[in-house]
Amino acid sequence: MKGYSNLRKGRCSDRSVVYHLTFATLNRVQTFKDFLKARAVIKALAYCDCKQWGNTVAFVIMPNHVHWLVQPYSKNISELVRVVKEYTRKHYGVLWQKSFYDRGMRSEQETIETARYIIANPKRAGLVSHVGQYSHWDCIYL
Repeated sequence: MKGYSNLRKGRCSDRSVVYHLTFATLNRVQTFKDFLKARAVIKALAYCDCKQWGNTVAFVIMPNHVHWLVQPYSKNISELVRVVKEYTRKHYGVLWQKSFYDRGMRSEQETIETARYIIANPKRAGLVSHVGQYSHWDCIYL
């Protein structure tokens, strides 16, 4: 699709930058209402950290998409997203949209504000009345 190539234009990974990555399930199917599938994504994010391919700052697994605030180390952001998508597709049958959205943080303050935005998503979406009631998120700032 023409739109996907436009998302990739100018995409780069800088190891000194934290990125806000967003990727969605195919056709926005609410795959992650299934607890085990949501936890599988978290397992894949943790695997990337464990391998020292990147460092997760914050994440939330919403019913049909993922927000991941991550600093890439030895893999670029495209490779990190590919690892997560491939693992969850292969082992849990999760189908994903082809591309992802990325935005590099310009300062530590922007990183903190974005982390707060990410973890507040379940509350804004009306899934819970308090962020602590939601099971599928984490943030180094808390």
